[in-house]
Amino acid sequence: AVNEVFLFHGTMYDHADGIVTTGLDHRVNRHGMYGAGTYFASQSCKSHQYTCAKHTTGCSCSRQRTMIVARVAVGDPYYTQKIGKELKRPPRKDNGQRLYDSVVANIGRMNGHHRGYQDHQEFIVFNDTQAYPSFIVQYEV
Repeated sequence: AVNEVFLFHGTMYDHADGIVTTGLDHRVNRHGMYGAGTYFASQSCKSHQYTCAKHTTGCSCSRQRTMIVARVAVGDPYYTQKIGKELKRPPRKDNGQRLYDSVVANIGRMNGHHRGYQDHQEFIVFNDTQAYPSFIVQYEV
């Protein structure tokens, strides 16, 4: 199953052109709580946290921000219930023969999270062909 959805990806203006030209590349992303993939969110406020060139976490700087709306083929996702910083690909399915297509962290209790709770739904893909940058959105805070 393709299970394609539109999701948000926060970035900085100077990175957006490269993303549109060459695509999203998980190899150049900061590794997050769910491994070395490309991160997307269903809520723009989560992706907004990664749009400031001056700060590495969410801020309210008064400057122009950039966000990408991407088409993401989530496929058959693994719904994680714990942090997995070591992930380099989705985990194996129960039968061990195939991998899940992506990782999804839903809102709620999350084992290993520094607060024990996941505030926003996040989607992580480990194959760059699963995401297509459809729109660049620029806005000011």
